[in-house]
Amino acid sequence: MTNLIEKINELTHYLRKMRLPVMADQLIELYSDPKSDQRTALDILEEIITEEYQTRRFNTIQRNLKLAKLSQPQANVQGIDYSPSRKIHKETIEQLATCQFISNHRNVIIQGATGTGKSYIANALCRYVIEQGYTARYVRMYDLLSEMAQAELEDKLPLYLKKITKFNVLVIDDFLLTPTTEHEQKYLMEVFELSSLKRSLILSSQMEAGEWHKKLGGGAIADAVLDRAVSNSYHIFIHGDSLRMKDGSVTTD
Repeated sequence: MTNLIEKINELTHYLRKMRLPVMADQLIELYSDPKSDQRTALDILEEIITEEYQTRRFNTIQRNLKLAKLSQPQANVQGIDYSPSRKIHKETIEQLATCQFISNHRNVIIQGATGTGKSYIANALCRYVIEQGYTARYVRMYDLLSEMAQAELEDKLPLYLKKITKFNVLVIDDFLLTPTTEHEQKYLMEVFELSSLKRSLILSSQMEAGEWHKKLGGGAIADAVLDRAVSNSYHIFIHGDSLRMKDGSVTTD
């Protein structure tokens, strides 16, 4: 018995040195169980490895959800309202749930009037892909442009662009809600150029794509941004009235 305890202590020491604390704790717990001698070596390995994997996966998801900075962290794809008046194609959401749009570097465009639930769907998709093991970041366009302007003032724009475009999915909410300056158009061009190479964008906007061109100045940059944003993208068009006061409770866009 003494030899067994020494061996367990030695093994758990090695596991902790390899930064496998969950496996170490699980090993101690298993051998503290009177029924441990009824388990095969494979049973024990399966239990401690599975526990370590599940714990690490959970911690990674929680860390990535925090980095995503969701505006509606409670949003989830199961909560999407498919009421007939909204005309949301469930098949599109189910296709997006395969996450193939990420591996194929395709974008998602969500459009609809104010209060129809665009932001909820954007947040829900963002949360879902994180739970599937990807990384994502949510940001409103106004904040994105403000952050880029500040980074440029601090001579850190290349570093900021590298940081914001490292995520598998970048969600830009309130996209082109207002007209942009020439400088802001160049900012967006940088983001879209870097994201189009290996990443996917989710754009949420109450404006139709035809209006985007005007708000981007109507020139060559507008053409380039729209080409990267719209071509080969999934489109979700939300119809119906605002949900903000639905059932007497306020909901967000």
